[in-house]
Amino acid sequence: MKVPQLRFDGFDGEWKQQELSELLEFKNGINADKDSYGHGTKFINVLDILNNDYILSDKIIGSVNATVQQFQTYSVTHGDILFLRSSETREDVGKCNVYLDEEKASVFGGFVIRGKKIADYSPFFLKTALNNSSARNQISSKAGGSTRYNVGQGILSEVTVMIPKIEEQQKVSSFLMLLNRKTEKQQEKIEKLEQLKKGMMQEIFSQELRFKDEDGGEFGEWKSIKLNKILEERKEKCNERNLKVHSVAVRAGVINQITHLGRSFAAKDVSNYSVVKYGDIVYTKSPTGDFPFGIIKQSHIKEDVIVSPLYGIYEPKNFYIGYILHSYFMYKNNTTNYLHSIVQKGAKNTINITNQNFVSKNIQLPISEVEQKQIADFLRNTDRKIKKEKEKLMVLEEQKKGFMQRLFV
Repeated sequence: MKVPQLRFDGFDGEWKQQELSELLEFKNGINADKDSYGHGTKFINVLDILNNDYILSDKIIGSVNATVQQFQTYSVTHGDILFLRSSETREDVGKCNVYLDEEKASVFGGFVIRGKKIADYSPFFLKTALNNSSARNQISSKAGGSTRYNVGQGILSEVTVMIPKIEEQQKVSSFLMLLNRKTEKQQEKIEKLEQLKKGMMQEIFSQELRFKDEDGGEFGEWKSIKLNKILEERKEKCNERNLKVHSVAVRAGVINQITHLGRSFAAKDVSNYSVVKYGDIVYTKSPTGDFPFGIIKQSHIKEDVIVSPLYGIYEPKNFYIGYILHSYFMYKNNTTNYLHSIVQKGAKNTINITNQNFVSKNIQLPISEVEQKQIADFLRNTDRKIKKEKEKLMVLEEQKKGFMQRLFV
């Protein structure tokens, strides 16, 4: 039967199969010279499609200096569908998003194909249906290319999608938009907590915010401490022990490699891999994301694990000073400022730094272990709150995913 598993009351009958050519008129985007970008009309490109649940003018990242004729030819208005024309992966090519701004028009780029609305449909419903498995399989299976995958207007025109009457489309869209608003509010809550933590970190490390001792008195002044005074290199190797291989990630920190990457990338012989104990500081020595000189994390895994022998492993003087360093190096500016003068980049972007050099610089830190504990406890409590809110977001996203699978044919 051409009906979804889950349906709202008052709707019946089978859904109808339609080709996209009956709903949309396709066109490739603007290819302007490089001096035209960065000013002018809002300009929809790849990231706008991938990073938003729907597109509004104010959310668009880029702009282009479009002529009046170009604006008319390449305009994007409410209800238009935007497709990725090209991608490095077959999974992403042809993915789409919808333009829902009712007041402002925009234009679109050369890596995008616009589907101009020519029939009556609920825009958010169609966008969601096209990103579901049936339509995605049609598009990705026909995409051409080897190093990059591409789709054209012809492929998109022939894609078929199952849709109900407009009233049911609108009902489904309203429900999904409600779920989107819930996830957006949860994301905003997380962002506010993260901004609050960042602001508090700045106040703590500038010593504008100070904690009190048990008697309500002031702690002593912070001192500039060389890291080799509070971090001792751990040189323990795995040898014959059966320990799990872990990686280090910007957000997740020290994490099981299979959990993080889907499979193990470890060598067959891991006897030379470095042991990491709970509370240890790990320095990766490799560019990662926005961290050009590598990332620095404390292990919060309660059991012993192993990591690449290329990493530097250090036991902190106590857990609390380790957590303070972990929090300090969470921010790219702090990490870059600390590492840039002691790291040498070699061929192929490799990083040359000895384990001894890593701990050769000074950082302004609290001396009292009682103050260290108070700061670490405050930061840990904030991190626990953020983690709980992220878990709630994951639940909302899983619920949304489940509804989407059952609400569409």
